[in-house]
Amino acid sequence: MKGTSEKSAQDLLENVSNDQRQSIELTEAAVQKIKSLIEEEQDKELKLRIFITGGGCSGYQYNFAFDREIEEGDILYEMGGVSLVIDPQSHMYLRGAQIDYEENLEGARFVIHNPNAGSTCSCGSSFSANCTP
Repeated sequence: MKGTSEKSAQDLLENVSNDQRQSIELTEAAVQKIKSLIEEEQDKELKLRIFITGGGCSGYQYNFAFDREIEEGDILYEMGGVSLVIDPQSHMYLRGAQIDYEENLEGARFVIHNPNAGSTCSCGSSFSANCTP
């Protein structure tokens, strides 16, 4: 991903309206897991990037990756000592979502409780959207 070394994260955020930054919440369990994963990578500059792509059994898929860069137009959230980066297109599908981390007998995973999802597949990794970008 192309970096924006000439602009700071704060400069980029100043161009984002309050409507665009409608809250996305990380639960305490999600924050702790993200911190743990960043510690394993031994790079405190990492940010969790969440993005939406077409695919999956319901139409859209959630994707997670660590990223050091903030692209122009990205929306940055800082919660509990971790940074969450979302591109504007994906943010439209994630507004108002809660991101949790769950561990149970079936395994462990990040779970997105998304008010914009019309339906989700049984595994929770894909969804159909109620909103239009």
